[in-house]
Amino acid sequence: MSTHTASTRATSKRFSVSLKGLQERLVLEAELMHRDAQLRNFTPLRDRLVASGQDANAKYREIQLRRDHIFAELKKLTPAAAGPSSTQASFRPPRHGSLLALPVAPASFLPPGNSPWLGFSGSVQMAPAQEGLDIIPPGGTGSITTAFLDDKGGIYFGGDMVAPVDSQPKEYFWLHSWIYLVPFPAPVVDSTFTYSFRVPVEVATVIGKGVISFCSFVSVGETPNFVGQEVVVNKVDSWPIVAPLTGPDVEALGQSDVQRSFVVGRGHVPAVALALGVMVAIESGAEVQFQDDVSFIFPFAVVQGLPAYGVVNFRYDPLPPVLQQ
Repeated sequence: MSTHTASTRATSKRFSVSLKGLQERLVLEAELMHRDAQLRNFTPLRDRLVASGQDANAKYREIQLRRDHIFAELKKLTPAAAGPSSTQASFRPPRHGSLLALPVAPASFLPPGNSPWLGFSGSVQMAPAQEGLDIIPPGGTGSITTAFLDDKGGIYFGGDMVAPVDSQPKEYFWLHSWIYLVPFPAPVVDSTFTYSFRVPVEVATVIGKGVISFCSFVSVGETPNFVGQEVVVNKVDSWPIVAPLTGPDVEALGQSDVQRSFVVGRGHVPAVALALGVMVAIESGAEVQFQDDVSFIFPFAVVQGLPAYGVVNFRYDPLPPVLQQ
């Protein structure tokens, strides 16, 4: 059994970004991965249960049932993916290499009026991150904390969290996220817009007592025409790290490469809302403390062969003239 009800501090209002519904999906996805890992490697838990005189087979069946229930609940919460249009499917750039290294469409002129038809690529700098969700489970003490936010989007985090002692083992989930809102230049003509960035993550422990699982996530929301409206973060793009953190002086590293595309009309300003976050599942009676001068998560892109922190690369590929609006 897990505990999902939590106290949550509201996000800052400076960015027009909504995380509505994201919390529940993230916790369910994290628990699903945790349950799958338990079932794949049940031997350590079986040995502990047998040593304490408990029925290991009954516990295995309980985990299976819980895993199936989580999967069903997550399916209800996950929005149905709309099939890509022929435009999106046919003119999406390849996912290999840097967006800035790919050739762009040269300028040409279309009647009437010799309207220019061209593509281009470039980079934009993110503003510093703002606080997003902060979830502390009932009965748990401590929280995931922000140690430092730098001016190029970097985040260092810490925290000392302890799960309450229960008669039957269960997991408690802590979560913290940070948000960004990234607008881009408008295209000259209707185009397929593609953006890309990377998210490296590192976490290190000072204390790691008991059964502890850690994960980090990258979630996005998109609009093809930003005019100041709220942008909803509703897609869990990737999980850079999913790892156990049992023991002091334990480190884990990971990275996600994000690349996504959608169609943007000429003169429209696309924007991407981004939520980066970390989550920890702690079994009853366990404790973990992060080393806050080592544990970090941040976005970056490669520009002219060098890492550029807090940068997102983008490109526009014009739609064929017959598909222009």
